[in-house]
Amino acid sequence: MTKQVFPTSTNQSNETAMPFWSSLSRARLIIDRIPTYRSFTPHQLSLDVFVDRWLPGLEKDNLVIGTNWSSATATGFDFAPADVRRRLQSLRPIVRQHQ
Repeated sequence: MTKQVFPTSTNQSNETAMPFWSSLSRARLIIDRIPTYRSFTPHQLSLDVFVDRWLPGLEKDNLVIGTNWSSATATGFDFAPADVRRRLQSLRPIVRQHQ
């Protein structure tokens, strides 16, 4: 079994961030354009898996979430897992209606 490796980066606040993108095409742009990310493979997660499994793990590991990083430097906004959880849980009924 091959071990999966996920990228992290240290932001300007000296926090370790793990990037997540809202679509496979956004993730592919970074992988294709930035040499540091070329060895990574994107993984799609359901919203339930992200909220119920990933967010607690990221919080436990003291990581922040980089959302939709872009540009030649793969930068963007970073959020604490608890903040992302609160925002997504408030939207969950709306998201489920559209699934």
